[in-house]
Amino acid sequence: MGLEVLSKAGRVYASTLLLIIAISATFLYGCAGKTQPQKKPVNTGGQEIKIAVSFADMERDGNQIIKNTMNTRQGGGQGQGEQNGQQGGQQEGQQKVNITWLDAKNDPAQQEKDIEQLLNQDVKAVILQLADPAAGSRIVRRLAQANIKVIALETLPVDAPVDGYITTDHDRTGELQARYLLSAAQGRAAVLKTVILQGDKNDRVSTDIAASILRRLKGQAGVQVVLVKDHPQGNPQMAASTLEQVLASTSNGIDAVVATDSRMAAAAADMLKNRGLSERVITIGTGADQKSSQALAAGDHDAEVDVMPELIAQYAYDAAVNLAATGHWQNDSMIRNGDFDVPARIVPVRLVTRSESYLLEQRWGQTQGQNQGQQGNQRQGGQQGDQNSQSSGQSQGGSGNAGQGKKTTLKITTQDGKTVEMQINGEIKRIETIDGGGAGGEGNGNGQGGGGQGSGS
Repeated sequence: MGLEVLSKAGRVYASTLLLIIAISATFLYGCAGKTQPQKKPVNTGGQEIKIAVSFADMERDGNQIIKNTMNTRQGGGQGQGEQNGQQGGQQEGQQKVNITWLDAKNDPAQQEKDIEQLLNQDVKAVILQLADPAAGSRIVRRLAQANIKVIALETLPVDAPVDGYITTDHDRTGELQARYLLSAAQGRAAVLKTVILQGDKNDRVSTDIAASILRRLKGQAGVQVVLVKDHPQGNPQMAASTLEQVLASTSNGIDAVVATDSRMAAAAADMLKNRGLSERVITIGTGADQKSSQALAAGDHDAEVDVMPELIAQYAYDAAVNLAATGHWQNDSMIRNGDFDVPARIVPVRLVTRSESYLLEQRWGQTQGQNQGQQGNQRQGGQQGDQNSQSSGQSQGGSGNAGQGKKTTLKITTQDGKTVEMQINGEIKRIETIDGGGAGGEGNGNGQGGGGQGSGS
């Protein structure tokens, strides 16, 4: 009897327990089956977030990449905001963003004028790339008085209340360049005589990179820095002129040129190539713009520090939108700037050498007419395909529209069995070969023979 009562009690307990589990499961399942609240973007009250980007020079290759990346990010595509000050709107989820593009064209007065015009346009945040670093503090304070957030790009205005700072790793850039020089100096009987082409003396990016190089080369017997020279706004023509003067005044020449800007590096590489010194003098730049990247692929330049403009654009866009919407953003560093601590985001860099120039092809496309075996590619912009062994007769036909739209494939076989194919716009009227047109042959500007690049003139 006792066992039977116990058994019944156990069955009641088990039944009760199962009922509780069933009810709980039904409740939980019903809750899980309901539509859960999704993570919403920042609530802006249905209004647009207006931000502006003020470039020192919009035509710089890196700035074009930044602009295109931001336009793609905001859904506007490359066609948005092509003109100075034109706006491109978008909607990211429920968050609308409108970007105003400003181009100072390297004119500090124009940049200040552009900034003044923004003050009454309900702009919430400005990404600022300074045309004149000395004017930076004044511009930032003017924006701050109007309650506009400021994200400094690369150059940090001295002792200014900046809300964000997006910059590449300047110290690492100098380290990579110094390491390349020290590696090249190994095994040499003589020291590597080096010139450092620095940008504007007020440009902290340039001075930081140069300081990093010098710090790492100090006490290194294999490398001797014979000159450090600054150039206003990193002017490439002035940099080439500096190099000309050094070559003229140095009896034994120089062995390496390091530039804190790709434009100066490309100008130096071009000048050295014209003097027949490309293989003797090492050239290293910073920025990996289109011209320096093409020089790398062509073998006329040795190395570039890639500053990742696509990543700069992503960080700057996020910082501007978040500051405009919430007043804060996700930084990874803090930099002391006079009386202010500035939230910052450090963009990584990488050294790209000749043999690794393919890493830049996705950004700029394959270099045209530069690599061996690619002579058939036309030069960018629809210029005439001035290929090896082409004569002046190929570039005639400028009158009328005869042959327009047609393409001719030309196949050339050399005496040693090498075959080159190229595609030429239009019909070929005449082909000539110019004997003796080797590396130094000019052929009156009609194209060099023997594997040289066409002059394009």
